[in-house]
Amino acid sequence: MELTPFTLEEAEEICEDFEDLVDTEFKIGSSPVMLVANVSIAPFTEADKNRFVENYYGSKDSKEALNFYSGDDYDVVLITCDPDNEDDLSYIDIRTFADLRGIKYSFPGA
Repeated sequence: MELTPFTLEEAEEICEDFEDLVDTEFKIGSSPVMLVANVSIAPFTEADKNRFVENYYGSKDSKEALNFYSGDDYDVVLITCDPDNEDDLSYIDIRTFADLRGIKYSFPGA
């Protein structure tokens, strides 16, 4: 599945729609249990997403972590952690998460 970027406005709406996932635990297949620490707007490219998550790790603030980004292509990510170690951060993009969890949602551009 070829993913297309969201506009900032689309990403903001998606974050609002999925914000109830914060502080919930989930497991996909045989993965370990993960805790949703945040639902955040992130840059679209993997390199920029990685930089965003690194910034988030230091600040724990999505807006501050995104300050470096000046582009127009966005994604929405779940920032996750081990429930027993909140410093062990990772992320999954919202469309992959929804697909793997069987969540039906009409994403823009889909």
